[in-house]
Amino acid sequence: MKILVIPDLHENLDFLKYIMAVEDTASCEHVVMLGDYFDPPSSEDASLKQVQRVAGTIFGFKEILGDKLHLLCGNHDLPYYALRPACGQNAGRPNLMIGEWLEVSSLARAEVINELWDEAFWRSLRGAVILDGWLFSHAGIHPHHWPKGGKAPADRYAKFEQRWNAQFAQIHAQPDAEPELFSIGGARRGTADFGGPLWLDWNEEFEDSLELPQIVGHTLCANPTQKGRSYCVDFAQAAYAIVENGDVQLNIWPDSWLGREMLDSV
Repeated sequence: MKILVIPDLHENLDFLKYIMAVEDTASCEHVVMLGDYFDPPSSEDASLKQVQRVAGTIFGFKEILGDKLHLLCGNHDLPYYALRPACGQNAGRPNLMIGEWLEVSSLARAEVINELWDEAFWRSLRGAVILDGWLFSHAGIHPHHWPKGGKAPADRYAKFEQRWNAQFAQIHAQPDAEPELFSIGGARRGTADFGGPLWLDWNEEFEDSLELPQIVGHTLCANPTQKGRSYCVDFAQAAYAIVENGDVQLNIWPDSWLGREMLDSV
């Protein structure tokens, strides 16, 4: 099985265009996007036109690839859903605990995104997915957040997905709460012992102790990029991954900072 893994995008559509130019998605059984579609590294680049392009591109990408594409939710995405009622799109109240996680997550940006992403599309963003014996999520899943019991990983994943859907539904119903799966750990200046699947810090909180190896993003240029059987593949839009036959191959974008650095060293 061949899986194309696209890490944190952060509105860099040139990175996505490069991947689509060199990789034939028809040859891949699955395409996994690890979340953080929004919010560029510099707030100076956070234009409303660009966030509109990104939201439209991801929406169109899903329409084209259908079930082959697995969209995961990142910590830079969920605040815009949390603010959705303030955009006049949802019943309930905006969840400001989540909506104010990040300074860049403005109401103006939320309004642009929520004009293109309806409730059903938001609900299609997942907390994790299991493919070919790998567990994919945005930041990684700590053993505390992985269900116990069940005869197989698929049974535990089904329980995890139930918890994810239930806690996602609480965002607007309980706007003064931050559900456990969305908690922020101390490594990211939160109050929890460790982060949930959107906030787990690879360097300080991640453990390769589940029955499945994990592939995650979120922690920029993690050191090391491999822990046990698991990988972090967030290289600031400089590389993506191909997972095939149990192997993880990182492919570098030549025009990225990492690509230029490697070429300069030759």
